[in-house]
Amino acid sequence: MIDLYYWPTPNGHKVTLLLEELAEAGAKLDYAIKPVNIGAGDQFRPGFLAISPNNKMPAIVDQAPADGGAPLSVFESGAILVYLAEKTGRFLPRDLRGRTAVMEWLFWQVGGLGPMTGQYGHFHVYAPEPIEYARRRYADEAARLLGVLDRRLEGRAFIAGDQYTIADMAAYPWIAPYDKAPIDLAPYPRLREWQAAIAARPATQRAYALARQVNPDLGKPMSEEEKKLLFGPPPAR
Repeated sequence: MIDLYYWPTPNGHKVTLLLEELAEAGAKLDYAIKPVNIGAGDQFRPGFLAISPNNKMPAIVDQAPADGGAPLSVFESGAILVYLAEKTGRFLPRDLRGRTAVMEWLFWQVGGLGPMTGQYGHFHVYAPEPIEYARRRYADEAARLLGVLDRRLEGRAFIAGDQYTIADMAAYPWIAPYDKAPIDLAPYPRLREWQAAIAARPATQRAYALARQVNPDLGKPMSEEEKKLLFGPPPAR
């Protein structure tokens, strides 16, 4: 059993995408969602910090790790994807070149696409005042990274080749995730084809359906208090 500490954000979606794909592939890996309401400050609670010291979700606790020992916690979405893929032997190639390609593009996402698109969203959607330099800086960087991915997909169905892997699951939720500040995807035809193929997968649809179940208020404007919890200093302890 995997306990998934989750809230419906792009990083949270990465893990539900994998878990639902594993379920469809017959991996027999049960999981239970433990909601972490980041708008209410759940990420700062001592119990959560014990498994995710960076006060970010997602995180998991594997109640039955492969070594037979005590429950094992894992934080950081990229590390979680690798852990679950290795645990089940799915969605991460075992051959040297295939595995290397997946790891390259997974690290590209966690170190580039996610942070840069996240900053794009912050300054276009959440910032209390417009800062044109920041808006343009992160819009340009998001566009550059989308161009990198579009070129990578030339002649490939998925990021690492013909097989769907955790590299795709990591990148997919970060492609234009902000409805209030949409990124123009017209210049990236291969990326759009890849995105549509992933969106059509039954496991993707089930993963995203979980978002509304966990957070019925998904899509509603954030309150000022929620913004303070998300973007301000952590609560005094």
